[in-house]
Amino acid sequence: MSLSIQEFAKKNNEPQWLSVKRMVAAKMAPNFTIDNQQRNFNFEKPILNFQKINTDNQANGIHQKDGVIMMDVFAAANQFPELIQENLMEKAIYWRDNQLNANHLAYLQSGGFVFIPDNKYIDKPINISNLVRHNDQEKHLLIIAAAGSTSNLIFEDKDTSNENDRLMIEVLLGDHAKVNFYDAALAKSQNSHRVLNAYLAQKAELNTYTGLFNHFNSRYDSNIDLDGVGSSATINLINLADKQQKQLIKTKIINQSEHTSGIINERGIVADNARTVCDTTGQIKQDAPNSYSDQTNRLLTLSKESKGKIDPILLIDNHDVVAGHAASVGRVNADQLYYLKTRGIHAKAARLLLTRGFLIPLINKFPDAKIRKQMMINLEERING
Repeated sequence: MSLSIQEFAKKNNEPQWLSVKRMVAAKMAPNFTIDNQQRNFNFEKPILNFQKINTDNQANGIHQKDGVIMMDVFAAANQFPELIQENLMEKAIYWRDNQLNANHLAYLQSGGFVFIPDNKYIDKPINISNLVRHNDQEKHLLIIAAAGSTSNLIFEDKDTSNENDRLMIEVLLGDHAKVNFYDAALAKSQNSHRVLNAYLAQKAELNTYTGLFNHFNSRYDSNIDLDGVGSSATINLINLADKQQKQLIKTKIINQSEHTSGIINERGIVADNARTVCDTTGQIKQDAPNSYSDQTNRLLTLSKESKGKIDPILLIDNHDVVAGHAASVGRVNADQLYYLKTRGIHAKAARLLLTRGFLIPLINKFPDAKIRKQMMINLEERING
């Protein structure tokens, strides 16, 4: 039997401000808008069952010495209320934006909090995968990188196979902070929804490296706000869809202030009877002169039945900028495929070789060698079934 939000909050020992906020979100959610593309991911309310919370800092010893905090978000709400209350779904992902966000906050089941202190250079990658219970429907990560810090964060799905799966990730960067975020989306859920939104202060830098290898219907949203002067962000995304899969990818970088830079690089494979739609937007506001926005998006279809669509959008309100986009959807080269087959290479292996050749230029942009190797392993496992 599912607990009520109030009962669940009490068992979690949530502070009053959080339990009240969740109940308000549940009450207000029906009044918020929801567009047609979101409706398939407006999941039913999940069962709220209490599980004991780890209240410890889960960062390893070396990272703890550097002041890194990694802990359950409900525990952090009690121990670090000054960081959680003003930031949880208030800056990067705003809970009042739509029904999905409001319901996510109201019925949040598990989550993690990560904090990188001021002026700390964390060289060793931090794996934050264990901060959430992967088979819960509604999961959340709040990441705060304080001013002048540098860090590399890794998140990877682990045996996520529930019917509906949603993970919302908020990344908040202080002045001069830098974060490289590696995200491996490998869910086997029937419907998977991933959100990664970020807010950047002055001269902050965020680079995201995402592999979308979900097995069934999936939606990916990323919205990065370059609010601070001189801030910059790059979205690097590789996606694969096959069988009967339907995949929607929406990425957007907003240049709010002057001397900002937003770059989106996407490459994807569409096989069998799958369908992938990519909406890619670069927006430069009027108060953002001397800014840069660029997007490159390419899809490769492997059969006549597979469908790919790219919708590149530039919204430019200031003329003292540089902006551009490139997009292409094309089929696998029949001559190349024929050549490989005549050399005794099985069709499945030939498809893998062509797929690897198409994706490697973007995979090679991933700066971590271990991540690049794991990306290729994930790709080959998926292609080989």
